[in-house]
Amino acid sequence: MTSVDYKAVMIIAAARRISKGNEVFVGMGLPIMVAMYAQKSHAPHSVLLNEYGIVDPMMHKAIEVADPAFGERSVQLCGMTDALGWLLRRADIAVLGAAQVDRYGNSNSTVIGDYRKPNVRIAGSGGANDIASLARSFVIIMDKQRPEKMPERVDYLTSPGFLDGPQAREHYGLPGGGPEAVYTDKAVYKFHPVTKELFVQSLHPGITLADVREDTGWKISAAPKLLRTPLPTPGELRLLRSLDPNHVYLD
Repeated sequence: MTSVDYKAVMIIAAARRISKGNEVFVGMGLPIMVAMYAQKSHAPHSVLLNEYGIVDPMMHKAIEVADPAFGERSVQLCGMTDALGWLLRRADIAVLGAAQVDRYGNSNSTVIGDYRKPNVRIAGSGGANDIASLARSFVIIMDKQRPEKMPERVDYLTSPGFLDGPQAREHYGLPGGGPEAVYTDKAVYKFHPVTKELFVQSLHPGITLADVREDTGWKISAAPKLLRTPLPTPGELRLLRSLDPNHVYLD
């Protein structure tokens, strides 16, 4: 049996959410691969922007977001205030990474464990909280799903999803629409329109619902008719891998 590159399945599945002409706010890490792949394949006229104020860079290979070359042939370099303010009126979709995601789509990129005595201290919010608070809609991509990465409640709430359920974002005055989907190396998850809880919408090739539940920190529900995430074609895999020749993000 041919082995499945689940990171590629996840990235390409998330990239399909980006449409031609979309204005896309791009977080750090794997979101860069998602946005680059979409722009180089089915969404060539999508406009990319990140929190540093780099508008529509024309990247040919994946690099770290702090690398000055990230802004190659960009149409504008603006400040962080302008970039994050753009979320309120312009961005069609944002893509975020996370170390943890919980049942309401809240994400953690700050610490694992107790905040005062953490097991692991991560990079922190950067612009993630602003993006999750302000974006019209956003998706989250997270590799290596396991129960401690998808707990019922995140160890630390870095970026708001639906907080503790329906109407919570409105109660706290968050203008953005909240998360739309979560993509992991196991499955694609959506949010119930009433309860705002995650449910399994699509299983990746070779993954069962039992596999997903074993790697989730609560008994997650599933769509009545579970879908199968498409397996990337050889051409799609070649394109994706060509964008990261130095293996910055891909194995």
